[in-house]
Amino acid sequence: MTIRYPRGDWKGAIEDYPLDEYPDYEAGKSPRFEKITTISHQDEVERSTGQKWGEQGMGRLREVALVRPTEYELNPLFLKNPEFFIMRYYLVTGNKPNMKLLLEQHDAYSKVLKDNGIKVRYMEYEDNWGAYGPLRKHFVAARLGFVLKGGVVIKRWGHGSWCRGMEYHAQKFFADIGCPILLFPSGRAIFEDAWVWPAENVLVGNYGIACNEEAMEQLTPVLKANDVDNVVMGNSTSVMDNMEASGDFHTDVFLGIADLGLAMVYPGQLDYKIYTWLKEHNFRLIEIPPDEQRNCLPSNGVLLEPGKIIMSTEAKKTNAMLRKEGVDVIEVDTNGLSQGGFNGLRCCTCRLLRDQGPELGEIRR
Repeated sequence: MTIRYPRGDWKGAIEDYPLDEYPDYEAGKSPRFEKITTISHQDEVERSTGQKWGEQGMGRLREVALVRPTEYELNPLFLKNPEFFIMRYYLVTGNKPNMKLLLEQHDAYSKVLKDNGIKVRYMEYEDNWGAYGPLRKHFVAARLGFVLKGGVVIKRWGHGSWCRGMEYHAQKFFADIGCPILLFPSGRAIFEDAWVWPAENVLVGNYGIACNEEAMEQLTPVLKANDVDNVVMGNSTSVMDNMEASGDFHTDVFLGIADLGLAMVYPGQLDYKIYTWLKEHNFRLIEIPPDEQRNCLPSNGVLLEPGKIIMSTEAKKTNAMLRKEGVDVIEVDTNGLSQGGFNGLRCCTCRLLRDQGPELGEIRR
């Protein structure tokens, strides 16, 4: 038999285990050390954990993690201090978020994922505490981690101290599901990611509130070890006393990939370096209308595979432009989901596994 996952595949007694499964085994000799030095960590992940990991690129989405919203998101502490806790919907409308609607739409989105053959895991927080006090925005599951082929990079947050300490909960979740932890940014590193994959080997991100140079110094060797050989970094805009001037600092709220060589962009927040990189590599660009950017963050749709994407029903103009380009658009209601903060579908989704997708050279051809 071929044993890919010894813990699960081997059904016999340990004393009968075939020693030929050890790559450094030779009968009657010490381990052949030189043989195991040539084996990559990526080659052993499935053997150790029972499955592959990694959301790299734009291949077929296979597995995600979600966190269902609860009444905790409407704690009076947050509503009494909406500026600090970035309760944007409450600040703009003066209305308390509709938890029933938020939960209904979250469950409807989960059903769409399952209907499209995607495995959905659920994560629950065992308590609500972080490094400085109560945490907020549990249901924004993308905050859990940045999943590469070999495992996960835990995030360290810069846009609010009420995020700090959620890494304690994230580490426990990834340990429970058997996903290796590759890096926990340390020192003064800030790494929130929310970056975009235009190809298997290319990552687009931004320096600013959500990422600093110290984080990239720590992250770069990890990316290289996971076959990411091109990282395009721009700079994000700023936030001062309030969020009304936008100040978007996560890349995936103004840049989204919908198909091979096709991107949605919101120019008002798109760094010029990223824009010119996209143009130089012959990407076709769909410009997101300002009203839809304010209402539903169209670029924050969830790519299922090249040419197939889950989008907000509110992004009517953007969806029409995508369909004109031949993209299969699946629409879900998000007006309730966005009431918990300024977030879209991708923000609510921790992507755990994708199939291998095309590299940049294949897309350019």
